[in-house]
Amino acid sequence: MKELANKLIRERRSTQPLNFDPNRKIDDALISEMLETAVWAPSHGLTQPWSFRVFHGTGIADFYHALMNIYTATTPVENFKPAKLTKYEENISLVSHVIAICMNRDPKRRFPEIEEIVAASCVIENLYICIQAYGIAGYLSTGDICYTKEVKEFLGLGEEDRCLGFFLLGYAKEGITRPERKRIPASEKTTWIGS
Repeated sequence: MKELANKLIRERRSTQPLNFDPNRKIDDALISEMLETAVWAPSHGLTQPWSFRVFHGTGIADFYHALMNIYTATTPVENFKPAKLTKYEENISLVSHVIAICMNRDPKRRFPEIEEIVAASCVIENLYICIQAYGIAGYLSTGDICYTKEVKEFLGLGEEDRCLGFFLLGYAKEGITRPERKRIPASEKTTWIGS
């Protein structure tokens, strides 16, 4: 069991949509199964502060067209990159599903916001482990646009809720190679206290 956990976590990779096979789409039931597994994340007081918006089928175009409009409306002229709009347009045909990962604040505000963000972030890591186990490719897309009030409105989030990112999913093209990533050993970032 320990070997399986080590393998799934250490071999986890991000795959960008340009490496997705546009001819293969993921079954909705598999996405549902992954989400049911991912929610087994810790949360203080079992607030379970996560929620999801899953875009599939025609919803993929709706999602990217909304992002294009939001990007155009919120990006200062000096920072505007037309290539960003091109990438969004290309992703429409490449991406099978987009899961917007959201943090919904506990209505009773029993715990600090950071704890709710951490709990919802654990769901993201669980999704990464699921895609590794299920043979799916994925990429967590974040950036300034995720945190705009316009995206919050598009996703139907409350004022204190947050979008943490968009999980882009598909099947990897045959034969792609993803670079092996290195990690600084934990021993170099660990201080042992006590005897």
